[in-house]
Amino acid sequence: MRYTLMFRGAERAEQPWEATDDNECDHMSTKVERWFSAHAGRITHSRRLRSYETATTLRPGQGPLLRVLDEPFCADRDAFTGYVEVEVADLDEALDMVRDWPARATVEIRPTA
Repeated sequence: MRYTLMFRGAERAEQPWEATDDNECDHMSTKVERWFSAHAGRITHSRRLRSYETATTLRPGQGPLLRVLDEPFCADRDAFTGYVEVEVADLDEALDMVRDWPARATVEIRPTA
């Protein structure tokens, strides 16, 4: 079964890292790299998204027209910051993967069509 793990709010969670020393930042980066290595056999694709502030949104306008906005769908520090696509046996296996995610972020899990 394929699932997409969508990471939310990582930008907000990273703010305290600005005041954190380099050794602690390196330690967290190492933990994240280890997580990806530990689950590499189940990860089919992953991407980190640029800041939500760089988003372009299309919204319905008058009639068939679309409005193009240089802003995110929702101006929210909890916007999606990245995703990982995984191939696992079931939702329980996806949940087990997320349980040991080392960084501070909310993770939404959705079946992939």
